[in-house]
Amino acid sequence: MFSKLFSIGKDELFRGSVVLFVMFGFYNVLNYIFQMSMARTLGPSDYGVLAALMSFVYLFSIPTEAVQTVVARYTSAFNARREQGKIKDLLIRSLRRSIAFAFLGFILLLACTPFLSSFFSIPAGLVGVTGIILFVLFTIPVTRGIIQGKKRFFALGSSLLIESFLKIIIALTLVIVGLGVYGAMIGVIVGLAFAFVISLFVLRDVVAHTRQTETSSYFTKSNLTVLAAITAVVLLYSTDILFARKFFNPIDAGEFAFISLIGKVIFFSSAAVAKAMLPLSTEGFEQGHKTSRILKKAIAFVMVIALTALVFYLLIPQEIIWIIGLGSDAYLGGAEFLFTMGLAYSFFSIANIIVLYKISINRIGKHAFFLLLFPVIQIILFYLFHETQREFSLALVCSGALFLAYTLAIALKDLLPRPDK
Repeated sequence: MFSKLFSIGKDELFRGSVVLFVMFGFYNVLNYIFQMSMARTLGPSDYGVLAALMSFVYLFSIPTEAVQTVVARYTSAFNARREQGKIKDLLIRSLRRSIAFAFLGFILLLACTPFLSSFFSIPAGLVGVTGIILFVLFTIPVTRGIIQGKKRFFALGSSLLIESFLKIIIALTLVIVGLGVYGAMIGVIVGLAFAFVISLFVLRDVVAHTRQTETSSYFTKSNLTVLAAITAVVLLYSTDILFARKFFNPIDAGEFAFISLIGKVIFFSSAAVAKAMLPLSTEGFEQGHKTSRILKKAIAFVMVIALTALVFYLLIPQEIIWIIGLGSDAYLGGAEFLFTMGLAYSFFSIANIIVLYKISINRIGKHAFFLLLFPVIQIILFYLFHETQREFSLALVCSGALFLAYTLAIALKDLLPRPDK
């Protein structure tokens, strides 16, 4: 027994996951403090606006998540071949392209502001301010992707902690002095900007290397599959709050956003395993090793996280909401669908592990584009079932179950035992 425990302790995926799980745990606690302090100081109605804006940020992060995943994969491959100069080239070229896309995205968002403001009942000025975040949101995934690809998991977690800590201090100060939701969004922007500067400092050894130019492009047509797959995942876990704001009154939408945040704890906690898995499976694949065992272990770790949270969500939902709400009774009505939300995000968490694994071994292929059907199915379910918050949450569970079923199907060969083993 002790020998098994010792071997687990030496496992690189386990160690990386533990480091990131602890760091992500502190990160989630800080995010919890941010969300709860905003919920208490802004009130349910304005908090619903902030939650909707943060959902926009999640949507903006679709291409940035793809960028970080692609950059981490290239970095892992270069790292496996000891081509450090190419990592510097990756850093320079990726930052240039990211800044250009951020500018184009900002112009596009400004053009769409009147429509978005009207459709989601959000002040136009807030949509515009949120657009400023694109310039940091599009650049920081480059540096974090390289940090992740080089398996510097502690540094990756530290970058997130610095971002969250500054976000809390600045946002809370500005909200208290009367800037409201504007102050909260400014805090988010400044926190990200400072974390970007810190991540560049972490990569000073990469900057010091002689640049070795890669002849091919890093962002090729084949990487469209990565973008498609990441787009599907981000849309599935982020659009519920936006459509809740459309279908429910401001108070109920704010309550739903709060419960959704608690449910997402499962997804964001499992992200620690996903971030550790990707560079390890990529390196193993590049070196010709079998990597299916990494996938199985990652799924097992995520299931432990999900099942632990679901037990609490089922047995003591009101107590959890009361504690997380810092003693407020404003969100206790969501206790009836907390377990349902947790179940939905458990499905998304396992599916996300499978999608990232397939990306890491360069075998997502055409399946990535089929994954884009599931956010469409989810939106259709939202339109069909939104009479109550519980019904709306069940629609989310159904979309999560369908998404998980499809990802399990495409990973069947990796999960089933092989005759040669």
